[in-house]
Amino acid sequence: MLDDIRIPQLADDALLRDAFDGCPLLPVQGKKFVINSLTEQIPATRPDVLARAAEAVIEMGDFQRSTKIVGEEDKGAVLIAAVSLKSGLPFGIARWYPNGLDGQISVPFDCEYHSGSLFLNGVERGDMVIIVDDMLSTGGTLIGLIRAVEAAGAIIVDIVCLAEKIDYGGAARVESETGYTVKSVVKLSLTGERSTVVAMF
Repeated sequence: MLDDIRIPQLADDALLRDAFDGCPLLPVQGKKFVINSLTEQIPATRPDVLARAAEAVIEMGDFQRSTKIVGEEDKGAVLIAAVSLKSGLPFGIARWYPNGLDGQISVPFDCEYHSGSLFLNGVERGDMVIIVDDMLSTGGTLIGLIRAVEAAGAIIVDIVCLAEKIDYGGAARVESETGYTVKSVVKLSLTGERSTVVAMF
C-alpha cells in the first residue's frame, strides 16, 4: 500500500500551504486557534486537501516500521482515518471520555483550552506505534498520547503532526518531557493578524 503513495508535486504542496496560510486567528484563553478547513472545517474540508495531508504525513513518518497509528479524536480523527486508509495500517483512538471497556488506558493531559483525561483504545503491548496529530500547539495532548501508548506497553516509532504553531513551543516541551522528537509537515507563525506558513517539510 505504501508503494502506491505518489511523489509530491508542487501543486500538491500548494494545497497544504493554501490550507494553512493566511487563515483567520481566533483568540481562546490567551492562545490563537487557526480557523482552517482541515481542523475546523471552515471552509468545509475538500477531499483532495485531506488526501494530500494524509500523503504528506506518510511521506514524513516512519510508516515502514510501524504496525499501528495512534491519535486523538477531538479534531484528529478525520486525519487519522485518512492516513490509515492510505497507509493500510490500523489505528487506535484516544478519546476525552471513558467507555468503561476492559483494557482502556487512562492518562491525564492538558492543552491550551482543556484539561482532563485521555482514554485510549485499540493499542496492545508490543505494537509499533506512529503517533499522528493534526495540530501541535503547547504539546499537552501529544504528551498525553505518548504516556498512554507507553502505559499500553507499545513502542513509539515516530511522531508526526500535520501543522505546528511554532510560537507556543510545543515541540520543545514534548522533547523536554518525553525525549521524543516531533516532526511537523507545516510550521505556522501566529504573530500577525493571520497565520503565516514559515516552513514545510
